[in-house]
Amino acid sequence: MPQLRLMPVSLCVILCGLGAAAQAQESPWSLRVGPAVVGFSPDLKVSVAGAPVPGAKAKVANNTTLGVEIGYALTDRWTARLALGVPPTATVKGAGSLTALAPPLTGTLGKVKYGPAVLSATYRLLDSGPVRPYVGAGVNYTVVLESPDGDLNQLEAKSAWGSVLQAGFDVPVGERWSFFVDVRKVWVKTTATGVVGALGGAPARASLKLDPLLVHLGVGYKF
Repeated sequence: MPQLRLMPVSLCVILCGLGAAAQAQESPWSLRVGPAVVGFSPDLKVSVAGAPVPGAKAKVANNTTLGVEIGYALTDRWTARLALGVPPTATVKGAGSLTALAPPLTGTLGKVKYGPAVLSATYRLLDSGPVRPYVGAGVNYTVVLESPDGDLNQLEAKSAWGSVLQAGFDVPVGERWSFFVDVRKVWVKTTATGVVGALGGAPARASLKLDPLLVHLGVGYKF
């Protein structure tokens, strides 16, 4: 979708404009590291041999990974953030009407190894105090690195863009160190194709909304 593809470009333009207005400071860079939990809210639509499968649903197990965020202070309150994670693997299991097909299906539709990346801009609500909350928004790009087969053979899942809302807080510990808790809600949908070997190699197509909630906590450092 052209509008969705323009989202990261528009965000970069906004961030650059804010950066041009930033006051000079010793170092605008920061780094935050810690465990990140990814909880999915899946919604599945699937068709086999061109016919929709009514009542088909999916379950996606939560993932835990190591999250890393690079921050750049644009002003006293605005910060541009790029969050990345060590690529986890999500297991997609059939639910709803798909459970009636096991056997011959195994119940595991497939697996997706993905690299999450979120670019956002946040606004700090309080400039001082022991707890400093912030809110923000941005874009997500989920890169599909591998898609091992399950009940869907020759599985191919697409990388996808999504939108993000963000909130969190920092607890400063000294001039440079801090603890943080960060929550991001991502809206993202991907499509996958393959064949169902247990059903005679019938072609299958799935549209899967993942809409994960990312909870990241750990330690931050200002350079």
